[in-house]
Amino acid sequence: MEKRNVTVQRYIPWYSDDYRVSSKLSDKKDYMALTPRDIYTELTSNIVGQDEACRKVAVMMYQHLRGHRFVGLLAGPTGSGKSFIAENLKKIFPKIVYMRDISNVTNDGWSGSKKVISLFRGIEYPETHDTEYEPVIFLDECDKLFTPKHTSSGDNVSETVQGEFLSMIQGTEIAVPATDERNGIEFINTSAISFLFAGAFDKKAREIAEKESGPQMGFASGMRKPVPYDREIVRTDIMEAGCISELCGRIQKIVNLNPVSEDVFRRMLDETDRGPVHELMEEFCIPISISNARKDEMAHEAFQSGLGIRGIKNMLREYIDDMVWNDCGSKVLEIA
Repeated sequence: MEKRNVTVQRYIPWYSDDYRVSSKLSDKKDYMALTPRDIYTELTSNIVGQDEACRKVAVMMYQHLRGHRFVGLLAGPTGSGKSFIAENLKKIFPKIVYMRDISNVTNDGWSGSKKVISLFRGIEYPETHDTEYEPVIFLDECDKLFTPKHTSSGDNVSETVQGEFLSMIQGTEIAVPATDERNGIEFINTSAISFLFAGAFDKKAREIAEKESGPQMGFASGMRKPVPYDREIVRTDIMEAGCISELCGRIQKIVNLNPVSEDVFRRMLDETDRGPVHELMEEFCIPISISNARKDEMAHEAFQSGLGIRGIKNMLREYIDDMVWNDCGSKVLEIA
C-alpha cells in the first residue's frame, strides 16, 4: 500500500495579529488509504489511557469506509473520553462524522423541538454512493434516552422514542427538513449510515457494584469492595437500564472505556506529544511548562471533579487566559 501524503499546516502563534484557531488535519478525501492502525494512531495521538477502546473504534471506522455499516455503543464513566473519541473522529473525518446529543429527544406529539427526525438535519448525505462516503452519527447521552419515562397514564414514552430510533437504524427512507440554505424537504436513506451510541450508565454501574460487593464478613471484610465500572457494561445491563430489546439487539459492539485514575490524569499532564497539554500547545502555538507540584494538584482536582479530560483542558485554558490578561506579549506559559 502506498504511503498517504500528509499535509503539514502552518500554525500561527496566538500572539500574532494573524492568529486564528487552526486544525492540523486537512479535509482530505483519500480515506481509503487509511488502515485501522492509521486511524488508531490518529486517535491515540490525543487520547491517553483508552488504547483498547481506540483500537475497536478504529476497526469499526475502517469497516464503515468499506461499506460495512456498524451500530456500536461506547460505555464508560463521565470524563473517561467517550465524547473526546467522537471529537477526534470528527477531526479525522470532518465530512463524515456528526455529533448529536439525544438526552432530551421527544417523540411526535410531545413538546420540544428535538425529535428523532431532526437529528438527521444538516447531514451531508452522498448523492453518489460509489465515490462518496456514508455518514457516521455519534449519539451521545443515550443512557438518558433509555431511562424509562412514564406518563400519568403509565405509558413509557422512552420506549416510543426508541421505537423511532429502531426504524432509522434498521434502514428506511426518511423525509428530513432541509437546512437553512435549502428550503423544503430532502430524503435520506438510513440503511448505509453507521451509528455510535455513547452513555455513562452510571446508575447501572453503581447497582452492579453494590450487588457484587455483598456482605463483607470474616476474611472477606478486609478485601477491596467492588466499585462502579469494575465490571464492564454488557448487553443485559443496557437492557436493564431501559434499552428496548429490539434496539439493543441491533447494537453490534459494546466498547467499554476505562475509568480514568488520578495516575492517568497525572500522566496526561506529562505528555507533550499527545493529550490535552499537547492539543492546547498546538492550538495556541505556545510552549507550556508545568511544575510537578502543580501537575499533582491539577491531576487530583481533575480526578475529584469527575470532569475528566475536559476538566484538565478547562484548567489549562484558565491559565492561558490569565497569561493573556497579565502579559499578552508572552511567548511561553509557565505554570509554577
